[in-house]
Amino acid sequence: MKTTNYRGIIGFTVLYAVTSFACAFTGFIHPWCWIVAFPALAALLGAYSYCEVAVRWRKFGVGTLLSVVLGGFLLAMGECDLTQSGLMVVAGIVSDGVRLSLGNDDIQSLRFSYPILSVGLIAWIMKLWTDTEWYIQGATEELNAAYAQGLEQLSGVWGLALAIAATAIAAYLGVRIRLRLV
Repeated sequence: MKTTNYRGIIGFTVLYAVTSFACAFTGFIHPWCWIVAFPALAALLGAYSYCEVAVRWRKFGVGTLLSVVLGGFLLAMGECDLTQSGLMVVAGIVSDGVRLSLGNDDIQSLRFSYPILSVGLIAWIMKLWTDTEWYIQGATEELNAAYAQGLEQLSGVWGLALAIAATAIAAYLGVRIRLRLV
């Protein structure tokens, strides 16, 4: 009988949250880094942790677990609100649904489930599109007017589409790279 390695699951879950949070610091470089590069980099680097948890726990709930831990961490840190954390969790549940429908035991299902989980990370910055004025005002106060102006340029639907596409592609590539290492 095979037992589940819970220490490994917990360790890689924490690593996933820490990696995602650490990637956010690239956002201080430039507005494009905050909106496009940070979620894409987090998706690329987080693929390793996601795959490690998924191979240890071949049941429904991997995406949900990772999104609950990350969303809870960001909520506790005051980095996002309940709605944003909730959207991350919804992405995790949908990710698990896709993985379940493709087969939890099929390692290739990770290629399609992980990009959905990763796109959920964009909920962290979603207020740029849902409450643009508030977001730009906060960026002006926290950083500077030039940075806020750069964010405002990305506040259109095309900026959201670019963030989603870059994140999903990076997640897909991250899983492909990780699966080649197996």
